[in-house]
Amino acid sequence: MAVREYLRSPVALAWTLCGAVAVGAVAGPGVYLAGQVRTRTAAAEPTFLGGVGELLYLVVILPIIAIAAFVWLPFGAGVARAVGRRTRGSSSSVRESFGAVLDGLPTLLRWVKTRTAVPGLGEYVLTEDDVAPTEVVTGCEPFVVPAVVLDAPHSLERAVDRANRVTPRAGRERLWAGALGATLATAGVGYAAGALVALGVTGGLLALAALAGGLVLTVALDAAWRAEAYASQDLEAGFVR
Repeated sequence: MAVREYLRSPVALAWTLCGAVAVGAVAGPGVYLAGQVRTRTAAAEPTFLGGVGELLYLVVILPIIAIAAFVWLPFGAGVARAVGRRTRGSSSSVRESFGAVLDGLPTLLRWVKTRTAVPGLGEYVLTEDDVAPTEVVTGCEPFVVPAVVLDAPHSLERAVDRANRVTPRAGRERLWAGALGATLATAGVGYAAGALVALGVTGGLLALAALAGGLVLTVALDAAWRAEAYASQDLEAGFVR
């Protein structure tokens, strides 16, 4: 259901495409730099610097992943807005969804701050406008972003309250498994095609492009699934457990 709503929403697809470009612009140079560091250190002294190169690669790549996830946040929220409104029977446009995401961006940033606050440091960085991690019911955390962009753009507390009313359901893990499996299969085909056919690009580059595109599509489908699960439930009746 969520996948169908996503594929039928030009606005959600537009958000995904723009998100892929933004994430690629941020992560691409970083991944290239990390690869160069690993290759050159290994070439200089394989027995010793090779291990250092692997360590430096991880040191560079992990912050890149975190930055890419942060960059994706508003685009994932845009996908959630488009799919959520479609699930509720309303239309959405790029302009409308952009306005909604922009309106809820401060609340989304407070949510990210709440999720990433290190124990012991949280009391110094969190304010009364934030929420404590313990306030989110187990299994309901994925629905906070849809709650923000659909119902509570100005109140994180209200968004968490509405997310806590959602009855979690099965299917998200299956979606991830299927999307990641398809991504790996496509990357394998791309690598083989580059190795066997003269395409002008290497198999590794094709595989990397397939992996990047597949991962962006996977998180977009996840955003759509969470939005559809949130928007399809009647949350006014309170908790349903």
